[in-house]
Amino acid sequence: MLILLTLILMVSACNQQLPTATLAPVDTQEIATEDTAIAPVTETAAPTEPAQVLISSDIVLWTGAGSGHNEALMERLSAFAQANGRTFESHDSVTADQITPSVKVLVATTDAAQIMTLNQQLPGTKIVAVDVSGLTPGLVNVYEVTSEGGTPEQRAFLAGYALALTTTDYRVGAITLAGDDLGNRTRDSFITGVRYFCGLCSARYMPVNYYPFTAEVTSPTNPSDWQTAVDSLLDLAVTAMFVQPEISSLDLMTYLASKNITVIGVEGQAGLEAADKVVGVLGSDLYASVETAVGGLLAGEDFGKNTGSLELKQINRDLMSDGRHILFERIREELLNGLIKDHP
Repeated sequence: MLILLTLILMVSACNQQLPTATLAPVDTQEIATEDTAIAPVTETAAPTEPAQVLISSDIVLWTGAGSGHNEALMERLSAFAQANGRTFESHDSVTADQITPSVKVLVATTDAAQIMTLNQQLPGTKIVAVDVSGLTPGLVNVYEVTSEGGTPEQRAFLAGYALALTTTDYRVGAITLAGDDLGNRTRDSFITGVRYFCGLCSARYMPVNYYPFTAEVTSPTNPSDWQTAVDSLLDLAVTAMFVQPEISSLDLMTYLASKNITVIGVEGQAGLEAADKVVGVLGSDLYASVETAVGGLLAGEDFGKNTGSLELKQINRDLMSDGRHILFERIREELLNGLIKDHP
């Protein structure tokens, strides 16, 4: 018994000295070898479409890359909108799905093809096309404003009207190019403008004639030719004349000045600086015309297909009073809006 108890105590003492094995946690990141490394999984975001930019201002400027009017129009239209309680924005790219019903007028200097495409897609949107060539005539809600100062017929009509308005006894006349289509149209429109003001235009004092009279020039570079034309009108007591710009010259205008003839000119007309008595000069103010067109469309006015940019500038107040100028302006607006025909 004593021997057995001794053996049991010896075995227990040995068990207490044996080391205890501890299992460390395994790092799964260190298990992978260089050959079998597992690449981390990353999520790739799906591409998103850019948000559609909607256009909703009252007045929108659509700029074309080739136009030199963009900067000036941006300043003028922004100031116009602010002064009239309207909103304004400018874009170099416009599509039909960007235009909201809030847009009242779209002013465009871009090319004709883009304007006509948008007009086809949104025929109800009013577009003012500024100095844009190549537009198809008759587009609905497209209004052209150009820097050319109206058409030759419009210029001749207003020249005739202005001279009859400011000349005693309506003694006015025109000198045009003979045998030429433009000359014929200039002559006919001038006569129409004169008679629009005074009807039969019968002088009240001697010599009693029915005005206007016209004379034609065959060779504008031949002094004897245009001098003969001028003298024929002087013989009929004509005291105010319109010279077709295409045949005007310094010598011709100097001759008219020497005869104390009142004239009305066209911007850029040769020899106009030599004239002594000038009622005014027919020319263009493009940006003012754009503002007029935009303002009229915002007010719901009915414009003709070409709002024009033709006006009378450098007005001689000694020859055209304020009252006569008001009357002239009314006729000018009606002519450009298509309410008056500029030819027979």
